[in-house]
Amino acid sequence: MHELSLSINTVDAVVAHAKAQGFHKVTLVELDIGALSCIESQALATGFEFACRETIAEGARLKINHIKATVWCSHCKKNIELQQRDMCCPLCGGYQLAIETGEELKIKQIEVA
Repeated sequence: MHELSLSINTVDAVVAHAKAQGFHKVTLVELDIGALSCIESQALATGFEFACRETIAEGARLKINHIKATVWCSHCKKNIELQQRDMCCPLCGGYQLAIETGEELKIKQIEVA
């Protein structure tokens, strides 16, 4: 369950940033998670709640934005949305795909008090 370590690292980064700016409470953390990132949202949310305990982020709400996977097919020269990794282009059957979105895990926003 790598989601726990991701949650801990995310909370550590958020708390450090909030404290460096002089804030004493984190109320919301918003994340962008790509469809190809192999991150289970529910496991991440559970880990997030655990990681927030006894920090200035305790009780913070977690908002997860799911980012669709898009690739560029160099064979048919089109942007395509993928449903899973290791898929061929649904338009031409080609495998020369360059991932454009869908692998990210990004802290998009935090709200503080």
